[in-house]
Amino acid sequence: MKKSIIKFIVFIFLLNPILGNACSMYKITRNGKTIVGNNEDWLSPNSKFWFETGEADNYRVMYMGQLDNFAQGAINDRGLVFDGFANPYLPINNTEGKLEIPIGQVIKNIMQTMTNVEEVKTYLETISLNSLESSQIVFVDTSGTYLIVEGDALIIGEEEEKAFSNFYYSQIENEEEVELEYFQRGMEFIRASKGDASLSYCGDVMKSMSNEGVFGTQYTTVYDLNTLTVRIYLFHDYSQFVEIDLKDELSKENHTTMIADMFPNNATSYQHYAKYNDEENPQQFLSELVATSQNATENELIRMGLSGIVSMVGYEWLSQKNNAKAAIKVFKFGIELMPNVADLHDSLGEAYFENQNYKLAKASYEKSLILNPNNKNASDFLLKIKQKLKTR
Repeated sequence: MKKSIIKFIVFIFLLNPILGNACSMYKITRNGKTIVGNNEDWLSPNSKFWFETGEADNYRVMYMGQLDNFAQGAINDRGLVFDGFANPYLPINNTEGKLEIPIGQVIKNIMQTMTNVEEVKTYLETISLNSLESSQIVFVDTSGTYLIVEGDALIIGEEEEKAFSNFYYSQIENEEEVELEYFQRGMEFIRASKGDASLSYCGDVMKSMSNEGVFGTQYTTVYDLNTLTVRIYLFHDYSQFVEIDLKDELSKENHTTMIADMFPNNATSYQHYAKYNDEENPQQFLSELVATSQNATENELIRMGLSGIVSMVGYEWLSQKNNAKAAIKVFKFGIELMPNVADLHDSLGEAYFENQNYKLAKASYEKSLILNPNNKNASDFLLKIKQKLKTR
């Protein structure tokens, strides 16, 4: 993947691939029962569950995430759950003498071998967490005890109710300081409701924290950590849900399911997923997105972040779905609206290159270089194209 899109993705994920955009989590423990809910907010509806049976004495785990197979969250068969959040930058200094292990492997080690947050905390005290400088992770176990992993702090708490989102508890005096509208919506609902530890009530809390729009809530999961029942809502539609028995799912062989495929094809939430993934008309999603901004100038569209969104959608087709033809349609759509964005021409060139249409790739890279003479990626690809055309 070329450097410009890598930089964009790094910006979006705030230096860590664990998480997407505005996400929320809530736990309630009453009468010996713990329920946890979380919202995953992002652009793409291509979210999935994958179930790993484990080896030897390892615990079985359900992970959730996008097509890149990086876990945004997980729950194991002992009722230990985690979710992650993209947060503002917070330096991590306590790394001397600690183990350098990729965070993905750290998560896997935890979920496959641990049952409670005290174990997790003891383990994480031995690990360098410098890759989490712009994110945090929250673990909850069946007792309702939680662990917040943020900066150099590992914070354990036991309140009956607790909500988490894209901020650091160590950096605030009280929750009223949090300047996240969706979080405050949820807190207002919680204070007014005094609900019980049930899947339905937790679903209502997550609904109060959900977001619509481009980077809206793609799915919501609600877990009963004691019975291992999981309730799922799709695309901020709380009028219907599906439930799975996690014990049953984890008794099967390793398998993967797209979350949208668990819902009826005629559901509005599923239709959004189908539209986004229409390979014959992959730009339809973007076309409807910009329909309300028909009179916007190119600069206004760029300021709205449209060029980045086009890049994300295009590269999802190109890199994660291996569909260069669909990616070409997406990038061409973006160029029609924003013809002076060098990166879009560069991206179109890459899609043409992957589709082995080297002459059109050459033209796209040349156009990108005209707009940005310092585009080394385009220069490098033009040399590759020259070699390809020589051998034809």
